[in-house]
Amino acid sequence: MAGMPGLQDWRERKIRDWLLLLLRFAVTQEVADRSMVLAAADELDSLGGRWRSGAPSFFQRTSRELCDAILAADNPRSPAVLKQHLARIDDVRLRCSFAAAVGLSGEEVSPSAPAYGHGRRDQDLWKGLASR
Repeated sequence: MAGMPGLQDWRERKIRDWLLLLLRFAVTQEVADRSMVLAAADELDSLGGRWRSGAPSFFQRTSRELCDAILAADNPRSPAVLKQHLARIDDVRLRCSFAAAVGLSGEEVSPSAPAYGHGRRDQDLWKGLASR
């Protein structure tokens, strides 16, 4: 079941939804938006089969760190947390939007390898085509 393409697409959509919710929270900083981020993180963590474990898993822990970093911009640790998150986002537009929302400059937004999903869909775009 883990190798099913439909399941992988669903997971990637859920991760993208989570990233968009984080962007929304970065813009609004509303309690309701933070709650939506944490609910999405809980759902993503449950995909690993560890529903309601004792300690928060990756998405729950990361969401809390990011939300705290967004709210406490004066904390010296916040920029590092936000930059680490930016490095994990493979969509350039989403990365730039998030950087702008949290007040990071364009120089701090650099292309990087994706870390949240399983890679870009177009990485083999030219595979199978005859070379000239």
